[in-house]
Amino acid sequence: MMIRLYTGVVYESIASTYVDGAVYHTPLGFRVSGHLLRARLYPETRLYRVVDQVRFVVLNLARNPFYYLASAFKGRVETRLEFVDARCVKAPRLVGAEAYIETLVTGVRPSNGVKVVDLEPLCVDLGEALTPYSRADAALIEMIVYATKVPVLREKGDVEGSSYYTTLFNVVRGIIGRVSDNKLYKDAVEFLGRVVSG
Repeated sequence: MMIRLYTGVVYESIASTYVDGAVYHTPLGFRVSGHLLRARLYPETRLYRVVDQVRFVVLNLARNPFYYLASAFKGRVETRLEFVDARCVKAPRLVGAEAYIETLVTGVRPSNGVKVVDLEPLCVDLGEALTPYSRADAALIEMIVYATKVPVLREKGDVEGSSYYTTLFNVVRGIIGRVSDNKLYKDAVEFLGRVVSG
């Protein structure tokens, strides 16, 4: 099975692994770098703290923005995620994702306050569900990314960075208002708005 990934593009995934025997998952952007996939982990994430101990990671590729919402804001939203054992590696995979890239962690190195992680794809598998592309889904996923950044930047005292991502968040909020009038999306936008406003 092949998944076409292009260099120079950041792809969003929900990374999942086992940490001390329990499922750990978090939204994670990655890029193609030669035959590897490369991700940047920020100190605020638990994965940053444990990636040196982790051998395998599954990149769950999903278009469902509510999976990202549940992964980014564990316990604060109603959506619950279900995981099963991966096919090729000792890591969990998200039930309902469109595709899975099961990877081996081949390198972790510090770089400008983050950890750069190299992942070698060992197995690629299609999931059970195919979600059609939706502008509302894409916009909501983008809003989730910004909503995770703003509180961290605000806490660090980075007024400029916080303001920048708040502006982007509000621009994308306007896009969602134009492409979806669904209550689930409206509720998610309201929740994320509360996160961003502190």
